[in-house]
Amino acid sequence: MEFLAFPKMPCLGASEAPTWVALEKLHGAQLVIGVDAAGVRFGKRKEWLRDEDPFFGWQLLRASLRDAARAAFAAVGAERLVLYGELFGGGYPHPDVPAGGVIPVQTGVWYAPDLRWAVFELRAVDGAEDAFLAFSEAAPVAAAAGLMMPPLLARGRKAEIAALPERFPSRVASALGFPPLGPANVAEGLVAKPDVRMPAGAYMALKRKIAEMREDRFDESAPWDPERPVALPTLIRWGERLANGPRLASAASKVGRHDRAAVDAEAALDVLVDLEAAFPGAMRALSREDGEALERAVRAAVAGLPI
Repeated sequence: MEFLAFPKMPCLGASEAPTWVALEKLHGAQLVIGVDAAGVRFGKRKEWLRDEDPFFGWQLLRASLRDAARAAFAAVGAERLVLYGELFGGGYPHPDVPAGGVIPVQTGVWYAPDLRWAVFELRAVDGAEDAFLAFSEAAPVAAAAGLMMPPLLARGRKAEIAALPERFPSRVASALGFPPLGPANVAEGLVAKPDVRMPAGAYMALKRKIAEMREDRFDESAPWDPERPVALPTLIRWGERLANGPRLASAASKVGRHDRAAVDAEAALDVLVDLEAAFPGAMRALSREDGEALERAVRAAVAGLPI
């Protein structure tokens, strides 16, 4: 599958649409998902990722995002669908919110304690047609697939959107159900674009960042370290989170639903493989007893799911 990079902002295509939208601009790391009839691939800003590539622990979300991307692909009905999104989270400094067990993807604005992904554009390729879906098209597709999009700030005429301030408290954490951090948790900015389907070669969007973000004062997040130590309780929490309905359904499609033990074993193995890819150093460092404890916890979580 050819990698299709996202157009570099600002993108100055046609801009006379009657309706525009403004979305909160997320501060994170771009993760791209490509889907066609042959399968699903994941990439970062300029290239596809290999399964083992360290990139903010993206493997922790791989299974759920793969299923969601397939659902979006089926709904759009094009030969190929590219989902451009932002990895974010990994830190939320609130006394009532437990740590998520991963390093922050971003600093300066806080969204969630654990790793999250939100899709900000859907690109449909169908024969000679290569176009970005309008927000009003993309939003229901994303919602039906269980995918988050950046918060919608406003919809209106171009002049109305242009008058919006770029400084405002981030709305992401509240959308995810976390307690607020207060007005100091300021969003990175906003993205304004016409609410129309746009050819890829004439894509139009404008981003406006607050001064702190333009000067990169907040961009202090540490590079993802696949060898960093991770405590056993954190690995168990991640394993229990990765043991979910879609993963069990995927296992059942491989081995058949007639043998529940085989389904559970396949799903548990799938979880452990993703943990190994995201935290290779921590997984290698486990003692035999801790490794067995992790496997028991994952198997118990899988066994508690209805098939």
